[in-house]
Amino acid sequence: MRPVWPLAAFVCALLSAADAQPQPYPLWDGHESIEHYAARTDLPPTKSLDLGNGVTLDLVLIPAGKFIMGTPEPKPVDEVPFRTKIIVGQSAFAAGVGVLLVLVAVVIIRAIRQRHRPQYSLARFLAMIAAASVAVMGGMHWWFSPQALAQAQADYSAALARYRSSYEFEKPAHDVTLTKPLYMGKYEVTQEQYAAVMGANPSNFKGANLPVETVSWDEATEFCKKLSEKTGQTVRLPTEAEWEFACRAGTSTTYNTGDSDGDLDRAAWYGANSKGTTHPVCQKAANAWGLHDMHGNVWEWCQDWYEAYRAEAAVDPQGPPQGQIRVLRGGSWLNFPRFCRSAYRYWISPGARFISLGFRVVVFASRTP
Repeated sequence: MRPVWPLAAFVCALLSAADAQPQPYPLWDGHESIEHYAARTDLPPTKSLDLGNGVTLDLVLIPAGKFIMGTPEPKPVDEVPFRTKIIVGQSAFAAGVGVLLVLVAVVIIRAIRQRHRPQYSLARFLAMIAAASVAVMGGMHWWFSPQALAQAQADYSAALARYRSSYEFEKPAHDVTLTKPLYMGKYEVTQEQYAAVMGANPSNFKGANLPVETVSWDEATEFCKKLSEKTGQTVRLPTEAEWEFACRAGTSTTYNTGDSDGDLDRAAWYGANSKGTTHPVCQKAANAWGLHDMHGNVWEWCQDWYEAYRAEAAVDPQGPPQGQIRVLRGGSWLNFPRFCRSAYRYWISPGARFISLGFRVVVFASRTP
């Protein structure tokens, strides 16, 4: 009989190799907090890079996940469920009231015939409660369904107006899956952080906690290269898909705080409230994942060359391999609200340097320190 230990050793080696393979990260479920996702994936919810001389760069975890990128055309309201609820509600109300009246009438007629006070058996009393409950529930459906239908129609009209006022380069909306979590700068790279790495500050509006501006794409990527060398980690600009996914943080509204200009005001420094200058980072409300200034303050360079959207679903899109113009996102201190929307795209030569151009960085997530 041949020894079986070589076969057993071979099987064990295969199992060990399988265990050594990196396991895919789970996708964000669309509702959980970043803290819960971090615990589920054994990743810290925040990260900090030491830039030297007491200067740090704070990052927050962005989960792997799926979202609709761009501006989707809204679906017309399906009125059938609402109409059905109205009809069912009317019928239930009428039936409940009818049964209740019959039960009450039976008790009263019997009391008159027998010449004594009305008496209710337990069964009859429970039947009356059941009939009243049916009537109340039917009445609520009858009353609230038309209001719900009117609200749904109003929401559709507003969404359709937003869609029609959006730009063609935001369409067609398409499904995107990002399979790997990453860490993104909690706010735009500041002048203090930029100077700590690059030894210079090109900004027009000076201030340590102001976002660095007047930087080109080439200079932003050079910052990432030097920071990678300093920290031993791969630092880069976000892809356009990563940027929009992080900006939205699970929302599908115009801005990550809502649809109105007032909602934008809570999240951004833009033309109407900036008073003609940039502002210190983190003064406006963060989105659900803890990111500040995704709307407004300065435009943010993305890694991608610009290309038109395609309708096909994409997985970890990186943009075209070559091109002439790079993507910018988020709007800035001098822009109208429409240019600060989550879906809005802009593009420019990678060598361009303006007082509204800045950036933030991302770092790969890893379960090992």
